[in-house]
Amino acid sequence: MGALKGIRIMDVSRVLAGPFCSMILGDLGAEVIKVEHHESGDETRGWGPPFVG
Repeated sequence: MGALKGIRIMDVSRVLAGPFCSMILGDLGAEVIKVEHHESGDETRGWGPPFVG
């Protein structure tokens, strides 16, 4: 359900703003296909709070 039900999005963005936008589109009902680098994935996945490590 959602306003974007039936819409398919291909996300080839990286680093925070693009993936965040894709998440919002998915929350609104779009089907999101995320394409990432085959070795490292999205760079944002490696980020964490400053106190980690």
